[in-house]
Amino acid sequence: MKMLLLSSVLVTSLAARLVASAGVPPRVGAPAGDEAILDVASDPAAKILIDAVDTGKTTPERHLFVKPGRHKLTLVTLDGRRQRTLGFTIEAGETRKFTVHLAQ
Repeated sequence: MKMLLLSSVLVTSLAARLVASAGVPPRVGAPAGDEAILDVASDPAAKILIDAVDTGKTTPERHLFVKPGRHKLTLVTLDGRRQRTLGFTIEAGETRKFTVHLAQ
């Protein structure tokens, strides 16, 4: 039983290190006190990347939580043919809404 518990702790620790070193995408859920919120929509639908990290989400997406500071939002159409990148700065507790038109 001790060996199983030790293995679980090691795996959790390793996973936390990998996430910390890989750039953590924004999360969806309840906000922490030091986070900001993005609401992102586009026409047509697009994949959402924050700071060049794929969030695994597509537009429209509400309540994407990010750390305060400077970021780059990149939207890539689902067919991969068009993309747009926007720089922005956001503060803790702030909600920022983006609506991006990617159609020609």
